[in-house]
Amino acid sequence: MGSERRVAIVTGASRELGAEIAVALARTGAAVVVAHHGEGARAEGVVSGIRSDGGVAHAYDANLATVGANRELVDFAVDELGRLDVFVANAGLTRWSPFLEMDEATWDEVVDLNLKGSYFGAQAAARRMVAQGDGGRIVFSSSVAGIVTAGNLSAYGVTKAGLAYMARALAVELGQHGITVNALAIGATVNERNLGDDPEYSEHWAGVIPTGRVGEPRDAAAALLYLASSEAGMVNGHTLVVDGGWTAVGDVPD
Repeated sequence: MGSERRVAIVTGASRELGAEIAVALARTGAAVVVAHHGEGARAEGVVSGIRSDGGVAHAYDANLATVGANRELVDFAVDELGRLDVFVANAGLTRWSPFLEMDEATWDEVVDLNLKGSYFGAQAAARRMVAQGDGGRIVFSSSVAGIVTAGNLSAYGVTKAGLAYMARALAVELGQHGITVNALAIGATVNERNLGDDPEYSEHWAGVIPTGRVGEPRDAAAALLYLASSEAGMVNGHTLVVDGGWTAVGDVPD
C-alpha cells in the first residue's frame, strides 16, 4: 500500500461494532466511508465524531444485499477519496427461527446481506485494489455462531461459517496482488439487541467466558486494526476468534 492517506470502507458502520471500527480506522489516519442502510442520523453522528477529531469521513446509504449497491459504494469511495485500501464487510443481520419453520423469504434476507453482499462487496473492492497495484486489506465480520452451533440460528450460522471459508478462498486468489483477506469470528458482545433481549447480558455471559467478561465492540475493533495493518501482511485466509476463549468451552448461560 502506498504512502497516500489510506481509504477504508466499513459497512454496517452506523452503530456499535461497525461504528467502533470506523472510528478506530480513522484514528490511524485513514479516511473512512461509513456505510449504512436507513440510519442516516446515526451514520452522520459517527462521521461528525470522526471529523471533530480531525479525521476524514463520509456517510453512504445503501442496501448492500444487492450486487449493484456494493459496486456503487466502492465507486463512491474512490470518487470522493481517490482510492481504496481497506474494505470491512461488517453489515449483517440475525434472524432466529427453528429450522422446520424457516421460510424462503427469511433465508433470502439473511443470505443476501450476510453472504452475497459480503462476497460482491469484496469483489468490487478487490477489483479496485488490483487496479491500484499496491495491495489492500479485506476483512469479513464472521461470528462464533459459524464455529459452535446454536439452536434456531441455522441460517445465520451458515452465513457466518461461509464468511470464514470465503476468507480462505479469496486469500488464495488475491494474495498474489498483495491483498489479504481475513475474517473476525466475534463472540458474545454487548450491543443494543443483546441488552434488549437480556438486560443482564453482560453478567450472564461473563460467567461462561474464560476471561471472565463479555466482549465489547472495542475488542473486535482492536483485532480488526491488526488485520488491516501493514504488519499483518503475512496473515491471510485466517479467521481470528475474538471471544475470550468461549469457543474452547462452548457453555451458554443458564
